Amino acid sequence: MPLSICMLSDDFIPAATGVGTHLQAVSEQLARRGHRVSVVTTRRRGEPERQTWRGVDVHRVFTVRAFGFYQALPSVRRLRAIFAEVRPDLLHHHYLGVMLVRAMRVAASMRLPQVYTYHMTEDHLTQPLPMRPLRPLIRAEIVRRCNRMDAVIAVSRNMAAQLPGTGITAPVTYISNPVRFPAQAQPEPATRDADFVVMFAGRLDPEKNLPLLLDGFARFRQRFTGRAELWIAGHGGQRDRLGRLAQSMGIDADVRFLGFLAHAPLARHYAACDVFVLPSLVETQGLVAMEAMWFGKPVIVADTVVSADELVDDEVNGFIVPHDRPDALAQALHRIAQDPALRQRLGEAGKQRSLRFRPEVVVDELERLYAGLFVGRAMQR
Repeated sequence: MPLSICMLSDDFIPAATGVGTHLQAVSEQLARRGHRVSVVTTRRRGEPERQTWRGVDVHRVFTVRAFGFYQALPSVRRLRAIFAEVRPDLLHHHYLGVMLVRAMRVAASMRLPQVYTYHMTEDHLTQPLPMRPLRPLIRAEIVRRCNRMDAVIAVSRNMAAQLPGTGITAPVTYISNPVRFPAQAQPEPATRDADFVVMFAGRLDPEKNLPLLLDGFARFRQRFTGRAELWIAGHGGQRDRLGRLAQSMGIDADVRFLGFLAHAPLARHYAACDVFVLPSLVETQGLVAMEAMWFGKPVIVADTVVSADELVDDEVNGFIVPHDRPDALAQALHRIAQDPALRQRLGEAGKQRSLRFRPEVVVDELERLYAGLFVGRAMQR
């Protein structure tokens, strides 16, 4: 049953976060299946107010930039006009912000079913220092908004199990993030000079715990007899601090800060690395680790990643290490570097695991959820 689905997100195209990458994958797949898909998102300088992207209608609204992030600030009148045009059967929210609050008000007056994907915790939303004192208020606001939804999607099973304990009483459903790289052809790997390459991708912010990665890599490099490099893809507020830290550890010549990488160059770097590390203190799932697995790479994740044991079976497709033990990370890196057969076995197991994250599998589950909500709301009428 084709539906009109309206998604709201502060990030979409070009994707600057995992949320934008997620939304690109699911919206494109839904449009291919015959649904009418519209996305309301931010408008940056030089971007059109309206466009069509791969069958998806994109509506861009008034936007401000704060703390390095773009935030959509549409008026209620603007949202009413968009909804009157696209005539949505349901709304799917992907960001907690002003746009969500205003859209919820309009949706309630139109009696539209609403879904919220729990991409970010209060820790993600209050990383800038001026926001830290607001963390309890943000936590309460997340719970309040979620409890007004018809369904809340958690992107990891562990997160889905934890959310009711935070006070969320709305129905919670687990639906994974999708991995959006093509299955057929591997891209040409990025150029590399090192014998062994460690990679990270994501925001360079405190919750990513990158000092652990630098420390662990420095300890590994002391034991490794070949040439090793650490690739760090992404941008964020800690870039300069991390550069100084690498210099103080004597590894700055072997650490490459790649900056933000778009989809195609990111794929080339995944293809070229030997192992991917996700040392985060806070993650709702860890999309970048799933992407690395898609490219057949072993992954090492910190035990503080909520989905660590969903992503990794220890010594099957990678390793789970303590978030505060750089020596444990160094040991895991050394094992993978010294044993090519182990590296290949871990990577192949990860590739097989990543198949469950294909967009078509994820969207199958989304369609079932949407259909149930639409039919349920229709029966209420």
